[in-house]
Amino acid sequence: MIDFSSPPKYRTQVDLIRLEACLQTSLEKLGYAQDEAVTLKLTDNRTIHKLNKTYRNVDAPTDVLSFENDYLDPESGLHYLGDIVISIEKAQEQAANNGHPLQQEVEMLFVHGVLHLCGYDHAEEDEYAEMSRLQDEILTAMNNPLLGSISPPA
Repeated sequence: MIDFSSPPKYRTQVDLIRLEACLQTSLEKLGYAQDEAVTLKLTDNRTIHKLNKTYRNVDAPTDVLSFENDYLDPESGLHYLGDIVISIEKAQEQAANNGHPLQQEVEMLFVHGVLHLCGYDHAEEDEYAEMSRLQDEILTAMNNPLLGSISPPA
């Protein structure tokens, strides 16, 4: 389940049902139970810039950030993996620059964020290969063509 924490003006720009399917496909592929949840916040470059500077000490906007939470909601029984924040402005820019729809970009960023919440990273070459493979498999299952989209380690 996705708990959307985004202004209506951003929600209308994406297909929330497709994002929910991305989450379920990701969880299935990773062997997680289906009672897992994440919070998704769609925001602007200014807000994600502040978060990136505060939590990663990077003084620039980014496209997606993930914050692990690991919280069991006593009322719903859902296990929250954490929060994903996507800059809709950055996603629009990247989609336009690469000539594909915004929805595909947001799905790719969302799957990327889910993988981070599930403990995957791409800072080292072996981690990069595994995370990139998983992201591509999930996107392929979703008929999203944005494969090979994780930048290799520096």
